[in-house]
Order: sequence, then structure tokens, then C-alpha cells
Amino acid sequence: MRNRRGSLIGGLILILIGGAMLAERLNARLPGWEDLYPFIFILLGLASAYRIRGFGYRDGVFGAVFFLSLGVFFLLRNFNVIPYFHSWPMFPIAVGLGLIAPIAFVPKQWGGLIPGVALVLFGVALLFEEFDYWRLYDIARYWPLILIAFGVGVLLNARRQRA
Repeated sequence: MRNRRGSLIGGLILILIGGAMLAERLNARLPGWEDLYPFIFILLGLASAYRIRGFGYRDGVFGAVFFLSLGVFFLLRNFNVIPYFHSWPMFPIAVGLGLIAPIAFVPKQWGGLIPGVALVLFGVALLFEEFDYWRLYDIARYWPLILIAFGVGVLLNARRQRA
């Protein structure tokens, strides 16, 4: 089995090197890192989704939702479907979605709901601040309340696990 895997990887490497050399000789534009990294996130998400065994199991759900949401976001942003903005507000949103998603598979374990919702709201607040889209400027001053809600959720979850 190990020899078969080595042959597969070696063959794929030779195909990639040969394809790159052929594209260079034909003056074809190869996809760059800017084009490929969203697909790496999507592949990582699909690899994590492969671990999902069904209802009642949480294995792989966080990773699948986290990497797929980042991959789709970067893919849409790179192809100008959504406007360009700094990507760091998407990371709390992706983590929050990853924390919320396991509830669909194990509804009784809702410990990640409060931190997940808090992180999604925190990311959305950062996006609003990024676009300078705050219509109610008083609300923009109080977005740290989301961090406080996140802390309360963590404390409640820790207390619930101790009991």
C-alpha cells in the first residue's frame, strides 16, 4: 500500500512539473498564489468534512465550516463578486460559524453557541467599521460589548462543564 501511495504522489509531482514547463514554453499564464490560496482553504474544508460521520458526531464539523467559509469568502473577493476589504474581520466570523455549526449535529451540546454568536457579531462589527457603514455612531462606540458577551459565554460554559 505504501509503494502505491508513493507512486501516486511521484506521478502527480511529475505531471505538475511537466505541466508548468509546458505552460512556460507556450507562454501561458499560470495561476499565481493569489488565485490558488482560496482553493487550498476549500480543500482543507472538504478534507475536514470527510471526517464528519453524521448526526450525533462533531468530528470535523468545526474545521469544515471554518475552512469552507474562508475559502468561499476569499474566492468571492478575488473574483470581484464582493468588494475588496481587509480580510481579518472574516476570521472571527469563520471561527464563530465553526463554533455554531456542531449544534446541527449534536443539538444537546450548545456550549459553543454563545461564543460563536459573539464572534460572528464581533466580526460583523469589524466589517461595519471597515466599510465605515455605521449609521448609528453611538452603536459603533459600544462594539466592545460583544467581547464582554463572549467572556460571559465562556464563563457560563466553564461553569456548566464543572457542574
